[in-house]
Amino acid sequence: MSLIPEKSIVFSPTLAATLGLEETILLQILQECVTHSDQVVSSGFAWTSISGLKILELSPFWNEDDIRRLTASLHEKGLLLVGGGAFQASQEFRFAFNESNSHSSSPQVSNRSAPIAPKPSSAKTIGNSWQPSEDCLRQLAQLGVTKEFAQQQIPPFVAYWRDRNIPRHSWEAKYIKEVWRQWQQAEAVSYRKNKQLPMAGDWYPSKDALDILCNQGAINSNFIEDAIPEFILYWRGTGEASSTWDSKFVQHVRRQWQFFNGMMNQDKTPKTITGAWRPNESVYDVLHMANIERDFAERLIPEFVLYWQENGSAQCSWSTKFLQYVKRQWARNSQPQTAEKHYGKQQGSGSTGRIRDRNIIDALSDRSWAS
Repeated sequence: MSLIPEKSIVFSPTLAATLGLEETILLQILQECVTHSDQVVSSGFAWTSISGLKILELSPFWNEDDIRRLTASLHEKGLLLVGGGAFQASQEFRFAFNESNSHSSSPQVSNRSAPIAPKPSSAKTIGNSWQPSEDCLRQLAQLGVTKEFAQQQIPPFVAYWRDRNIPRHSWEAKYIKEVWRQWQQAEAVSYRKNKQLPMAGDWYPSKDALDILCNQGAINSNFIEDAIPEFILYWRGTGEASSTWDSKFVQHVRRQWQFFNGMMNQDKTPKTITGAWRPNESVYDVLHMANIERDFAERLIPEFVLYWQENGSAQCSWSTKFLQYVKRQWARNSQPQTAEKHYGKQQGSGSTGRIRDRNIIDALSDRSWAS
């Protein structure tokens, strides 16, 4: 039994590289239909009518929607004229190739021609002075590529293929494909840049980002909230613009949470704080990831120890309690209005006692993630 029991579909690789593989295969199938069918010349074009079911039979790897999509694509590219509506399996499909019939003195040309590969000639290497034809540039313009952009691609295109010294049948077909690829990449970069925004002072992670962290990552919501001010402060300081603030924040919180869990697992027994207490070194690792200076944290140790000595409470992990305090103080010092809103004002302008300072009391208040 033959591995290829049916007639093969032969198509032009150059045309496929320019128009797309599927479109090229369908063009070849339609060409076969034209060869074995009668044509009717109308308005300067040779029209062919064939059963939709017949086309499906000739292309069993596609369904009705696929052929409707591909015929529409060929029509949009100016290669195919369609009469009587879009392709349907239950109806005859009437079509004509967008090339004038020699018997007509006034052929009609579609307003939207697309890049049709030039007829191949004998293979040859590209010359140093190679230039695309005006027709080639016009085909690129119909795809939306500006003439200036297309001309900018000529020197690197020629230099690249001169170095490789590879012969080709149609350098214009290769050029169209390469310029179109470069244009799409440039458009994608431009689109991403237009979506980039600087970090705003009132930025807040999206619902999706919070869902990833809270529900999927099992990270405490209070821990996430405490990470927002430091995240905003750092990125506002860099002046960088981005379209992916949410993903950056997710990575930022995940890294900190991993270190935080390590600290939580080190201490299990509640105990009171001593005057000689110092935070675990891993606290500074987490603060470093939050872009909080070590000197800032060390300056807060005396008042932190004094408060909790007077308070007399016992904690399983004083390091996690201190980490929470430092992060909130950092946010308060960096954003005084926001801190005042969340932590409250001092009880009186004349109050000087550290334990009576309302800001410090609130900043030292317990949080579920640090208990």
